[in-house]
Amino acid sequence: MGFVIQNIKTGKYLKHNGKTDDYPFDDVDRQEDAEVYPSFPHATFVSTWYTDYFEEWRVIDTETAKTYIRNKQEGLRFVPEPPTGIAHV
Repeated sequence: MGFVIQNIKTGKYLKHNGKTDDYPFDDVDRQEDAEVYPSFPHATFVSTWYTDYFEEWRVIDTETAKTYIRNKQEGLRFVPEPPTGIAHV
């Protein structure tokens, strides 16, 4: 199981570039090319403290495809992302 981080606005995924600068990531187009974090706490920690604070980030479980976003009313807590459309039966 693993977790990747996606920029909600651009749709790009983060890949650690091995550098130690303020923003140590490259943006990649494909989820398969993104950095995979071994745990949900690790991915949310990285997306909270090492990414651009002014962007919105989504954490994706690569096994289940469940997505999580920061609940701004609760500060730094990530919660399941609500459905984005109306289901048609």
